[in-house]
Amino acid sequence: MRRRRGDELDTAITEAFRGLSADQVIERLDAARIANARMNTVQELIAHPQLASRGRWREVDSPAGPVRMLKPPFNFEGIEDPMGRIPSIGEHTDAILSEVGIDAASIAEWRSKGII
Repeated sequence: MRRRRGDELDTAITEAFRGLSADQVIERLDAARIANARMNTVQELIAHPQLASRGRWREVDSPAGPVRMLKPPFNFEGIEDPMGRIPSIGEHTDAILSEVGIDAASIAEWRSKGII
């Protein structure tokens, strides 16, 4: 039923919350015991204390210098996530083309023509 009348439901929800701040919406949803969560901005995500307390940030090298990166969202006990440096543009082109079966002569020709 909800799916068939989704447009009506979206309209009703929009009208119910129109003009309210995010905090007011959350307050109403909490009062009605409706599960909800506020979406963080990028800056709020970066500054989230749980990421720091759980050691989720790593510094990796890049062509532009060191940058902070988030570790993958999963953990394997006793295994450190590989967080190698970020390659420069085109750094692995020849290796990838070779891996998919392109011969060295074709790669050289494409390079001389500016294709790669």
